[in-house]
Amino acid sequence: MLSEIIKNIYATIDNRSLWKKSLATIAEYCNGSNEGGAALVPLDPDCVQWRYGSSKNEESDLLYYSQWSGKSPLRSYKPQSMPGDFCYIDDSFLTDKELDHSPFYQEYLKDFGVRRLQNCLFENFRGKKFLLSIQNPIDAPADTLSTSKKKLITLIPHIIQAINIGDNFYYNKNTKDCFQCLIDNMPYAIAIFDKQNNILFANHKMIDMEQYGIFIINNRIKNKYEDSKIKIEKLLNSTEKDTYITFSTKSQKKFIAKIGFFNNIKKNNQDISLLFPKFLIIHDCHINKNTEKILKNFFLSPAQSKISCMIANGLPVKEIAKTLNITEGTARQTIKEAFTRLDINSQVKLASFIKDIDCLP
Repeated sequence: MLSEIIKNIYATIDNRSLWKKSLATIAEYCNGSNEGGAALVPLDPDCVQWRYGSSKNEESDLLYYSQWSGKSPLRSYKPQSMPGDFCYIDDSFLTDKELDHSPFYQEYLKDFGVRRLQNCLFENFRGKKFLLSIQNPIDAPADTLSTSKKKLITLIPHIIQAINIGDNFYYNKNTKDCFQCLIDNMPYAIAIFDKQNNILFANHKMIDMEQYGIFIINNRIKNKYEDSKIKIEKLLNSTEKDTYITFSTKSQKKFIAKIGFFNNIKKNNQDISLLFPKFLIIHDCHINKNTEKILKNFFLSPAQSKISCMIANGLPVKEIAKTLNITEGTARQTIKEAFTRLDINSQVKLASFIKDIDCLP
């Protein structure tokens, strides 16, 4: 039976929902019967996804977290720091009389046929505290309690290991899935590189750039056409912040490519920029209506936004005036007003600012 229980514990690594079944077998193994129960109790609020109990009664699970929380007589025995891999605590310091007069036991535990508690407190690899609680049957004899303790302590190292690996599995998988979903839904081709310009991640739109002669081979950007090849290689080797280039494909479709850097991003005292130093964004040269809308909502007047986007799309002032049916002088005055609002002084800088806005997700 022990080997099967351990197997069930490790089965939770990639399927957290199996903890409910696993806790039921742990409780049965420790108590020697299917009476009593077991619960996995994360003590840190950001680990609530690990809350599981063996009871088939959902109401009892709710009681455990909504009403028992903080009321157990064992709470005052919680150590401030872990003395080792885990800490075993039980309520043997309470006499039967004290149990009978404790509101915690009287109101809640006896409702589910439970007499005494045994807890093991431990930390996972991220320093998050967990409690594995065994609830002993109401009529369990003293020798059953001592046997239950030995069995629980035998299982605890496996439980700690399973939670450590499982937490790492879910943390990395969920982070990757969320990141990939976010990046894939951006309207631009995006690739993230290491220091040697090897690709660590590319979204689907970057892979779709194959139709324009830009390929990913051996984790490197490869270019079919000389114009984009030279320009993108130079861009990837650039160390200047927010550098961008424009290039054309064989079909004369124009693109903007921009390099960015992950600077001073730290997590757990680790400099993330050492792992992911730079990223590349490629998008259509044509500034679209969404960018014009962003400008209109946050920076410029409707007329200034429209004309600024036309400037960024490479149209000369004379053609802009003709398209909008205004005088060339009016068009130039509107551009000057945009300069004043944005605190810039040239059409080149205006186009650069608009392209930066266009690169925002």
